[in-house]
Amino acid sequence: MERIDTLRHPPVMEEIVMLKHFLFLCSALIVVTGAPSVRAADCVYRCGSHEIQFTPGQSVKLEVVNRTGGRVSLERVLDFQPYSVRPDQVITIDAQVGIGDLSVVFWEAAQRPIEVRLHRPQTDTLQIELLPSGAINDSAVHIVNDGRVMIY
Repeated sequence: MERIDTLRHPPVMEEIVMLKHFLFLCSALIVVTGAPSVRAADCVYRCGSHEIQFTPGQSVKLEVVNRTGGRVSLERVLDFQPYSVRPDQVITIDAQVGIGDLSVVFWEAAQRPIEVRLHRPQTDTLQIELLPSGAINDSAVHIVNDGRVMIY
């Protein structure tokens, strides 16, 4: 068995150390590039919670469409008094993502359950469609500071 004398062959040890550093950096790069993205999918129609994401700082137009068949009260939390939204009426709210959390809360006057469907017809528009529901009772849509859209 041949023994390598590190004192007589210092370039070999340097090469081994350099190779270890190179492999470490390559593995770190693979981990970083292979990590899943934080961004949500680019859903545009009938989207659920976490399927739409806007860019922080982006101006966004919220379109709330009442398709419940009854009156719905709508309130942008910490921003304005509740609106009474008639059936098939559309309320538009201009907002900016990332400047405080953005929440829109709604409830049906007759206290029937509401289901939310999200649509993104344009990159700067979030359409919140309020539908009658048998069991699901959604009550809010929230855009987090990082741009993710969630239904509660």
